[in-house]
Parts: sequence; C-alpha cells; structure tokens
Amino acid sequence: MHPLPVPKKHVSWQTWGYHWRSSDTFILSSMSMALFTDEMLFAFMVPLLPYIFENRLELDTSLTQRLTSLFLVEGALISIISSPFVGNIADRASSKKVLLLVLLVLTLISVLCLSITTSLTWLLIGRFFQCIVSNALFIVGMATMTENIGSEHMGKIAGLSTTIVAAGTCSGPVIAGFLFGIGGYWTAWAGAALFLVVDIIMRLLMIEKPQKRRETACQDRNSSESLCAEEQTPSSETEPLLDAGQSSSTEEIGGWSFYVCLFRQRRFTAGVTCYFVFALFIACFESTIAMHVRYAFGWGVFPVGLLFASIQGPGMVLAPLVGYLKDRVGSRVPTTIGFLSVAPFLWFLGVAGDERFPWATLGTRGKIIYAVCTTMIGCFMCLLMGVGTMEATATVDELEDLHPGVFGPYGGYSRAISITNMSWMSGLLVGPILAGFMVERFGYFELQCVLVVISLLASANAAFYLRPTSPRKGECNTSEFGTDEEL
Repeated sequence: MHPLPVPKKHVSWQTWGYHWRSSDTFILSSMSMALFTDEMLFAFMVPLLPYIFENRLELDTSLTQRLTSLFLVEGALISIISSPFVGNIADRASSKKVLLLVLLVLTLISVLCLSITTSLTWLLIGRFFQCIVSNALFIVGMATMTENIGSEHMGKIAGLSTTIVAAGTCSGPVIAGFLFGIGGYWTAWAGAALFLVVDIIMRLLMIEKPQKRRETACQDRNSSESLCAEEQTPSSETEPLLDAGQSSSTEEIGGWSFYVCLFRQRRFTAGVTCYFVFALFIACFESTIAMHVRYAFGWGVFPVGLLFASIQGPGMVLAPLVGYLKDRVGSRVPTTIGFLSVAPFLWFLGVAGDERFPWATLGTRGKIIYAVCTTMIGCFMCLLMGVGTMEATATVDELEDLHPGVFGPYGGYSRAISITNMSWMSGLLVGPILAGFMVERFGYFELQCVLVVISLLASANAAFYLRPTSPRKGECNTSEFGTDEEL
C-alpha cells in the first residue's frame, strides 16, 4: 500500500544539474537568449545588404534601395502569413525543447545559405525560409516561457521580451557593422553563427517543467471543493463555445475553429486590436520622422537617431516595471491610460514646425516641442507593451480551466501568441502605407490628427473590453467565461 510515485527531488538527483537546468532563471535566460538572437539576426543583414547586392551579386547600385525595401517587406509579409501555421504545429508538439532545437538548427542552415549565395533568387529564397524560422522561434519561445514560468507572470514575461526584442533589433546592425569593419564579410557571418551555437547549447541543457499542462488543468473537478465545479452567475461578456443543447463534455477544438473561438472572446479581440494599433504607431513614426524633421527643422542623421532613441529607449528601461504592474492590476487601466496620454502629444507632434501654427514655430520652440513630444510618447507607450500576449494567454488559460482539454493535450498558447504576432506585423505593414498616403495627400499634421482619433478609439476599446484585473494561476474566472452549460 506504499508504492507511491517517485518524488520529484529523487528525479532531480538522477538528472545532472536538474535544479539549475529546470530553474526559472535558466529557462528565462535560455529563452531570452533565443529571442535576442532571433531579433538580432532579423536585423543583422541590413548594413550588409549594400555590400551583398553590389559586390557579391554584382547588381547596379541604383537597385540597392529598391531591393533593400523588398527584402524588408518580404519579412513582414511572411511573418503574417506563416504565424497561424507555426502556432498550430507548435501546439501539437509534446516538447517545445525539441522543436526549439530543430528551429535553431534550421536557422543556422539558413544563415549559412544566405552567407554563401551569389544569386538574387536564392537570396530571396533564403530570406523566405529565414523569416519563417525566425517567426517560429519567437512564437515557440514566448509559448515556452508562458508554459514553464506561468501565465500569471505574463506581464513580466512580456516586459522582459520587449526589452530583449528592442535590444536585439538595435544591436543587430551594430554587431554586423562592427564585425564587418574589423574582419570583413565572413567574420560578420561567423559572429552570427556563434550566437546560434551558444543558443543550441543552452537549449540542450534546459529541462522543461511546464506548470500549465492542459491534461492536468482543474484535475480536482470531481471533488466537492473543485474550483471549476461551482455554479456561477451567467455572463454576457463571452460568446459561447458550445451550442446550448450540446453535451458539457468538451471536445477538442482545432483547425480554424480554434481561431474563431478566440475571436469570439471580446477581451482577446480587444487585446489583439490594441496590439495592432501600438505597432501602427511605431511604423508611422519610423516611416515619417526622418523626412519630416529634415523638411521642418533641417535636422540630419544624428538628431533623427536621438529622436528614435527617445521613442524606443523608455520602453527598454520601463518595460519590466510595466509588466510587473500589469501582472498586479491587469491590462485595462494601464493600456487605457497609455492611449489617452499619447493622444495629445501626437497632436502637438503635428503642430510643431507647422507654419499654420506660428506659436509653435518661433525660434527653436518647434524643435523643443517636437523633441519633448517624442520623449513623452516613448514613455507613455510603455503602458501598451505586452497587451496582446497577456490577453491571449489569459483567454486560453481561463477557457482551459473551464473546459480542460478543449485546445488539445498541449494547450493553445502557441496558436494564441501567433495571432498577436500577426496583429503586430500587420500594424508594421499598414503603418507605412497609411503614413505615406496621408502625408502625400494631406500633410504631416493631418496624419497626426488621424493617429489621435485612432488612439482615442483604442483607449475606449481597452476601457470597455480588456481585463480589469490579472487572475492568479489556478483561478477559474467563470464569471467572465460562463459555465460548461453556458459555453
């Protein structure tokens, strides 16, 4: 009567370094390194492209700018298209560790192919596969952190990932340029390969310990004290998963039905929409600031770089703090305040340097107003970080708590995060199109007025539909999602 399961600590003695290899710190370090390398490699080729096009491919210099734009747009489009397929595959994998190892090896192969190619066709094909693998690394990496650390820490995870992604994006061109300068073309690519080798080693050492496996969710449902068995008050916040006459024994939802199910949850849709608007703002700034300040103030490359640093810098510093705040109070209040606070500074951004507003153009007043506004926008946009991933993982958690196994034995984190990734990339794609159209047809001030309206609408969306508080792990918030019979 005594043959009990082997205690976890005994397993740890049998596995070398189990405690530190499965610790939250090592898992976060491994995934952080993976995300950093992923973003660094995505931007790594930007300073190398002129050399590749003109020296290795021997193309005319007049084509360099056009091909560079095509190269970058290709990445955004592929990320949007591939995200749902990547998420579906990732959620069917029993071990994220093995999938991550495969993706890292594929990334190493794609880097090798990109470095040795001397054909434009093969360069674009190599970029195609690199973008798919890079997108998969981001989705699987975020899902791995959520599964192993716990979605109740999603705010801190999102804050950490925001800092890492920004650091990788900013350092990629710097590292490539530095290595190219000291050792040439092959030294630069060798540096990229070294990052991947370190990633692979860390992934081999990491031991998964997912805390939110779907097959164990609400396993005490059959007891009288089950969290998910109590009767709850019906709510109209969430659309039903199941028809009224259908059995309460939940069947797995897969394929496109999974995405339909998620989008029927208002808070998920609201989070994805806020994430799209956040990316739209970033893309509009990136595509218009350089040209506008050169025309309005006569500023060159260095001041433009400082303006971008004033927008992106606060996020790198404040993102972990904002993530901690959102874990405590939820997404609704910070995101609503963020959009409301950004709106007036967007308007002043359009006013500064516009001759229709003489009070904002006298002397250096326009330059000061513009610089202050970009800094304040950078500070307040920190409150928007992670809203998509937080709402996505919380929605999956709460539906799984109410209907164990509804999204399969390994859950739906990867598929949910893939949707937020699609919304982000869509914002980055739509932003330059909107900005270019508005500036060319109407003007920079008119563009900022449109962004103000979008920001106010996004704040209303956040105030009405985002989560007011952040539920703790193990809590089944059935008052929001309804009971089995209701779903």
